[in-house]
Amino acid sequence: MKDDDGKTVKAGDTIYFSYGIPPIRVDAPVVKEGGKLVAITKGHNPEKCSLKELKEYVGQFWKVEAANAKE
Repeated sequence: MKDDDGKTVKAGDTIYFSYGIPPIRVDAPVVKEGGKLVAITKGHNPEKCSLKELKEYVGQFWKVEAANAKE
């Protein structure tokens, strides 16, 4: 699957997105479960979902590049 910048996202990558007002940033590791790419969103509801479902919930997500990783 590709993020909103067209970068390929695979298991082992981390993505980020935001939701709410004010926006809450979520950095989510991506794993493969049952043949699907799944974002682990611990502490948020739901705590995991497929990237396809995530796109429906939040609209956009991006791959975290090492230089942009949240510390």
